[in-house]
Amino acid sequence: MSQVSLNLARKWRSSNFKEIIGQDLVVRILQNSLFKDQFFPVYLLSGQRGCGKTSTARVFASAINCKKISEFQKNPQIQAVPCLECQSCVAMTQGRHPDFMEIDAASYTGVDNIRNIIDTSSFLPLLGDRKIYLIDEVHMLSKAAFNAFLKILEEPPKFVVFILATTEAQKLPETVRSRCFQLFFNPVSLDAVVGHLENMCKKESIEYDRAGLELIAQVSQGSLRDAINVLEQARFADSKVTKSVVLSVLGYLDDRALYDMLSWMIEKKHQEIMAFFNQLSKQTIATDYVLKRFVELLYDAIVLKYRGEPKYFSDIPQELKNLIDQFSMQQLTMYFDQVCNLDMALAKTTKKQLLFESMIIRLMSKDFVNHAVLNSEKKKMNL
Repeated sequence: MSQVSLNLARKWRSSNFKEIIGQDLVVRILQNSLFKDQFFPVYLLSGQRGCGKTSTARVFASAINCKKISEFQKNPQIQAVPCLECQSCVAMTQGRHPDFMEIDAASYTGVDNIRNIIDTSSFLPLLGDRKIYLIDEVHMLSKAAFNAFLKILEEPPKFVVFILATTEAQKLPETVRSRCFQLFFNPVSLDAVVGHLENMCKKESIEYDRAGLELIAQVSQGSLRDAINVLEQARFADSKVTKSVVLSVLGYLDDRALYDMLSWMIEKKHQEIMAFFNQLSKQTIATDYVLKRFVELLYDAIVLKYRGEPKYFSDIPQELKNLIDQFSMQQLTMYFDQVCNLDMALAKTTKKQLLFESMIIRLMSKDFVNHAVLNSEKKKMNL
């Protein structure tokens, strides 16, 4: 039977502490806990999606029952844990460790599931020194399940460790959080994501340019898993992962296209913008993202009018800056207000791209501008 090929996110899942990216403080705290042989009954790992909570929990669980932990405690510079070689570590790697149980609370939310954990936790461990329960997305448990969980969280058997992971720690009852040793996972920094993606591309023989990886890191917003998934989409879309390929995969527009669109709006070039929209209709674009970036561009245009430094776009071409300088602040702010209001309308329609295009065309209409300015003047008079 041929070996199953794993996707990149699973293939590159951290198997030891050195492979955990962007969570240095959390790793240091957990390694110190292992070194001092001092463990808390309940750990709570919280942070945004894809930043390494579940992977770190599995590595920590593997290290707790590693057979070489005593050697690590004597000389951590020489012996690392998990060793990935002992019987316990191999069982963890193969997903068949008898003393490790992982539960997805999003699927098993009821009180009966928690009662089952309470019952089994009283049995002694078979292979390791401790029984470890990892409950992922713990905030999804029902109120009754949390109530049943409280007593054992406060006084679990000495050989039991609970690891709770969640993206929404604020949804946990305060009575639960107060019983936990909390560790906060930060979004992975842009440089760390880019560096990790570069290393992956080299090891996996994926051709790339740095601009493409930087764009992936930006859109992933600190989620390393999201970044790896986008990289995998891009590698199958073209022979080389470039910025244009990533934009195409995500359905995003290049900044140059946004600059052109604003220029045509200011200059009232209807023919150019209609040709542009006709070209867009042949593509699949993420309208929500395009709207977000266009709002940010309009905001930066207002900042430029006040001689400030743009916040979202660092490479606005000089010709567009000159057009913005000649454009009235009143019309510019009217554009900004109207496009911002479009966000709520997009959420209610399945024709997002058509709605966005029609709004841009309306904004270019002289009658629409005059009507908006007149309404603005009336509001001022009423005040």
